[in-house]
Amino acid sequence: MTNQLDKKRKLASEASGSGKGDSESPRKWESFLYQSDSGRKHRSTKDEPILYYHWLPHKHEELLPKREFQNEGSLLDIYEEFDTLSHVTTLENAISILQYGFKPRPVIDSSVVKPTYDLMDIKTGNKITPRPLHPIGSSRVLWYGPCKFSQLQTPDYTVERYGNILFSMRSLGGFEGIRRDGLKFYFIEVIEYLTFSACRFLVSNKVYPSLKRYDPYTIGGPLYIQETEQGYSYHYMSKLKRHDGRVLTNVLEIMKEEFDDAFLQKVSFLNHDISFFPCKSPRKDVHNIVVQKESSMDSMSFLVPNILKLAVVLSFGKTLHPISLITPFDDAETRNKKLRDELKRVHHDAVQRMKGEENDTDLIGLAVQGIGRSFMSKRDIVESYCDLLNLIPETQRSTLADRLWEKIEGILNDPMDQ
Repeated sequence: MTNQLDKKRKLASEASGSGKGDSESPRKWESFLYQSDSGRKHRSTKDEPILYYHWLPHKHEELLPKREFQNEGSLLDIYEEFDTLSHVTTLENAISILQYGFKPRPVIDSSVVKPTYDLMDIKTGNKITPRPLHPIGSSRVLWYGPCKFSQLQTPDYTVERYGNILFSMRSLGGFEGIRRDGLKFYFIEVIEYLTFSACRFLVSNKVYPSLKRYDPYTIGGPLYIQETEQGYSYHYMSKLKRHDGRVLTNVLEIMKEEFDDAFLQKVSFLNHDISFFPCKSPRKDVHNIVVQKESSMDSMSFLVPNILKLAVVLSFGKTLHPISLITPFDDAETRNKKLRDELKRVHHDAVQRMKGEENDTDLIGLAVQGIGRSFMSKRDIVESYCDLLNLIPETQRSTLADRLWEKIEGILNDPMDQ
């Protein structure tokens, strides 16, 4: 890909946007260096605060782990490739997304974007007042991180921090993805945690003159989209140089500002598949609602019943738009056997449990909240299945598993279908 082609694409992208952002704001967020108090203490000293650093360099080259690269091929060695972006959330949030669609929210994480997040002068350590307001401080965004489709079909794959449910983009092209004329990239910040860094980008159709525009089609920055004969490939720097010169692990975080147009929102939703995975190191605010894998359990014993719970919810068709389920099985035959055997076991156990027991199911609550709330929770799958049996006439209960399976088959993605 030539430099001339890069320039043409960049100019075309600038000319094609019609959205308006902070058109009156001064250009104050293109390069900066702040620090913030994480609210935690170092284990060794117990009284020294752990500080985060937020910055953007004048030039992307300042982030390169090393300066000497002989050619583009050697420069690619510092990148990790990805082919999808994933949005991770809890079971409870996922059922709302399935019913009503994605709900972008203002940034609430440790970030220069959050209006109430205190920033400190790096020289004096004093809190900066008045707090400089960020152009997207009130904007609503969805967070995504990079991964590969092959990882989503691996039993040992785990997600981090935010929950068990993963929504992955089918395609990274178009308005529903991140690559299309009219979509602009803004470099928001590099946040330096204690042991790793995160490069944060905004993808939006709006114009923000005071933000740092970013060209992902030119190699050398934290995010690189490469044009090849086969199409496009996507890369991010797995390591970068911090503001103090140290080189540590880096992750990519993308904030996507959603469109106001209802049709584009639908297109964006339809561009997603859904998966279930163990959650590693859940955040404090979601720790109690994350389904944890016991250390004694093998991956399949944990995954199969939880995937089946998600499949049952999707098979009811009570979603805003159709969505497919990606499962971590080697082939369709193995997947079908494991899920169907589990469904038969659950049906048998639920029927046995209900014999001779009084019906303690909250039928009114189920009618109001829907059966999805019962399955999309930490409850045992047999308990949720009992709720489902209680909602149908006794004469139809014996065939429930077979009827469910017919619907489940319709929402399963074939392994490696991507």
